[in-house]
Amino acid sequence: MAAFTPDSATIGLAASSILAAYLSCRCWIPPNALSSVRADNRSIQIAFTILASWILHILIILSYPSSPPQLLCPHPENLAKHLFTWTPYTAAMIGTVLVAAPIRLLAFRHLGKNFTFHVTKPKQLINTGPYAYVQHPSYPTNWLVTTANLALLWRPDGVLGCVLPSSVVRFAMGNGVVGVWPALLAAFGFFGGWAVWIRVKHEEGVLQKQFGSEWEEYHRKTARFIPWVF
Repeated sequence: MAAFTPDSATIGLAASSILAAYLSCRCWIPPNALSSVRADNRSIQIAFTILASWILHILIILSYPSSPPQLLCPHPENLAKHLFTWTPYTAAMIGTVLVAAPIRLLAFRHLGKNFTFHVTKPKQLINTGPYAYVQHPSYPTNWLVTTANLALLWRPDGVLGCVLPSSVVRFAMGNGVVGVWPALLAAFGFFGGWAVWIRVKHEEGVLQKQFGSEWEEYHRKTARFIPWVF
């Protein structure tokens, strides 16, 4: 039997996925040392889980349109093939990562030593780079990156389907009706957004106490999340 050679669309999707995987992992790797080793380890564990999921996802992409090897995916019948080819859905999820992740990484760069994964008192108020336009560029972008990863990689009919029983996948996806998975994804989006808001309000309190009128003027002149809008 002749060896399968991926076409240009498959290669393009795999390459885009590799870039999305790299950027997604970078978003969870602390740019500076943390005072909490536990928090540091948790972030690294999340990054490793994301990387492992992307690797499996990319290998399945490269096996399409054939079923992936049994060793790679014991239950290929559970996979939704539209997740492993170019579709509006995959383009939207990968595109979200490719747009949002660089903004978060740019925030890492401009905050420098002031950037930590927990709220601390910064030494100076940064208002350059993305911070010249929005006060909190890294939180909503990380929420977008994480939600896009969840929606593409951790669906029951995605790479998780390789190890889940078919009955569980059918139940989670709804099997013709609204399933558990859409509700879980919506709940994650809502509570993730709520957690971002709580974190933002806490950070703003720290900044106001630390910088006083300097922060208040900056807060008045710039938007929180979306330039000139909100």
